Amino acid sequence: MFFQISKTKQNNFPFNHVTENFIISLDQGWSHILDQHGNKIWYKGYLDSGKLSDNVLIIANENEPSYNGNFCVIKVFDAGVIIRSSKLRSFPLWYTIDNGITNLKPGDETIWTDSNVMLDNNLKLTHSKFNAIGDINDSLLTLDEVINQVDKIVDSKVKIFLSELNEPVKVFLSGGIDTAFLFSYIQKHTDNYELVLNSHIDFDYFYLKNHSNLSNLWGYKQIHHWNNKCTLASGTPGDEFTARSPATANLLLLHHGTSIPKLLNKDEFKNCLHYSYYNNQNYLDMWAKQEQDYEPTTFGNVIKICCDYNINDWQHWHLGNTLTWTPLRDIELFKLFARLRVEDLCQQVMHSAVQIALIKKNNPDIINYISNQKNTGNCMENLVGLLHD
Repeated sequence: MFFQISKTKQNNFPFNHVTENFIISLDQGWSHILDQHGNKIWYKGYLDSGKLSDNVLIIANENEPSYNGNFCVIKVFDAGVIIRSSKLRSFPLWYTIDNGITNLKPGDETIWTDSNVMLDNNLKLTHSKFNAIGDINDSLLTLDEVINQVDKIVDSKVKIFLSELNEPVKVFLSGGIDTAFLFSYIQKHTDNYELVLNSHIDFDYFYLKNHSNLSNLWGYKQIHHWNNKCTLASGTPGDEFTARSPATANLLLLHHGTSIPKLLNKDEFKNCLHYSYYNNQNYLDMWAKQEQDYEPTTFGNVIKICCDYNINDWQHWHLGNTLTWTPLRDIELFKLFARLRVEDLCQQVMHSAVQIALIKKNNPDIINYISNQKNTGNCMENLVGLLHD
């Protein structure tokens, strides 16, 4: 779902669509329609519920986003060009006054997720702010309450999405908790899936022309890619949206009078899933500064600050004909995790207690494929069992 909107042809894109005032440069996988006024619209991605193609004309005319999913809609009309996305835009926008707007590489200005944008016919940028976070409830929840509410949200999203998918959804189990968590729901609702037991990159024009640019984007340092149209399930951005990201998890804990460094010193967490991951000097330095600079505020404001971090953490949109399905990018999920009582929040931050409980509920065998330590050591070693299934 990569693009650039400018005045000049971009030779690193395979498609350069010329309009009266712009050149719309796109990677593979976009579709194109005209609205009732003959305006050109390009779109790519998916909705959490329903088909993007059935709703693209509505989306193109929205002043504020109302649809959930992972998609982009670009409409060129007489006054300029607009970009529309889901309520929680999954991709960055970077603007340069002489070369327009793109989501491929940084420009002079970053456009945050709570902004709709328009370029006039001279490439002048206009912002339109909206509330991307929504209402915040700061009442505390028990672990069981969060488990039950997360279960309802994820179960419904997975069931609906898979019911509208024709081809098998591809699943790459990396040893990570979040993809294993998502896989437990996929298995619950369908046997129409394909386990990917290897790294896979099909070269296409855009990938080869932009390999260095892609490698600068966190979510594309390692990615699977197929030239044929397909859907790849991904647990990202699970850390951020289930209260385990180092920066936001520690902010929540600081509000409750503790911190990740303090938890690392407790015997009960010496063998937890995130122990080695959190024992990173860069994180330890960040937390020391975070605690030094911390100023007490209301719990609702702490949640909002964390939400602001999360909605602007862009990790996966779509590359070429491979759609990356990311159902955990859901701010309502994060709001639930953030409201855990401190004793349960500690268990979630250190050991993904909610996901572990729900995997066990759906299919406890999947627990066997999760790494002993997140992102450290031989984190794929437990996947050997897949070779014999």
